[in-house]
Amino acid sequence: MSVAAPAAAVRAASRERTGKPPDEARVFADFHIHTRFSRDSLLAEERFIRVALERGLTHVAITNHNNVEGALAVRAKVRELGLEGRLTVILGEEVSTSDGEVVGLFLERTIPRGLTADKTADAIHAQGGLVSIPHPFDPFRNAHIREAPLIRLAEAGKIDAVEVFNCRVTLGRHNVAAAEFAARYKIPGIAASDTHSAYEIAMASNVLPPFSSAAELKALLPSNTWHASRSTVLIHVTTRWAVWKNVFDTWRGKRAAGGPILGPEPPEKVAKEPVERPAPSELPKREPETTSRSDDKDGPDD
Repeated sequence: MSVAAPAAAVRAASRERTGKPPDEARVFADFHIHTRFSRDSLLAEERFIRVALERGLTHVAITNHNNVEGALAVRAKVRELGLEGRLTVILGEEVSTSDGEVVGLFLERTIPRGLTADKTADAIHAQGGLVSIPHPFDPFRNAHIREAPLIRLAEAGKIDAVEVFNCRVTLGRHNVAAAEFAARYKIPGIAASDTHSAYEIAMASNVLPPFSSAAELKALLPSNTWHASRSTVLIHVTTRWAVWKNVFDTWRGKRAAGGPILGPEPPEKVAKEPVERPAPSELPKREPETTSRSDDKDGPDD
């Protein structure tokens, strides 16, 4: 953050010398982020906010597995810290549908897991939200959406964005397949860090004019410019660590995102056991975060 002011001064001086028009306002957004409200993450709210700002993000969609409560917690922490003018939090959710995972953006409440992808998309749109498809062709994730339901959604015009670059995708060709799919159906593409740890924050950013609503973002997405790089495959070790630590913490009586309701479940299992929303007892207990060092006690999430 310390270099931002000098850089801005240099740009201003350059404009004054050359007569170059002022830079257009731009925001830097990531539309797929997990925090400790997902079973496979330990990332606490205050640490996430601090690192996101340090790395230049201005808009973040918090998309925990099967709940918007984690997004609400981040938004509340931003307000508590007086940072609303610097970081905009979009309420989101990565929903475990019976056909695979679908992301909802600009939500108001949790979308039930276990519905079909088609009904999930309708439920997201009914809230005035946007439908984004995460890592659609990554074969190393059993929870990715299956091809037939994906095509049906695309043909019905129910997809607002496709992750054409997901930083956690192991092989580049599977991101290429997502980009080709999006181009085929003329669906805007976005990049997503799929953050689960501090290390991954801002590995992807989408550069757009300012927006404040789902409708404004949808109108701007066709002109989106994104920047991203792939994570190391070893990043998945942190996810496994988070799962086991959350399970252990739950076993010893510490409220954590260890229950299956918050985790990415196989579509076959979810289809048989639809759940309306997480019960309060199954969500992590919000603990006070007095210093940045306190977040580090949760484990090696970076």
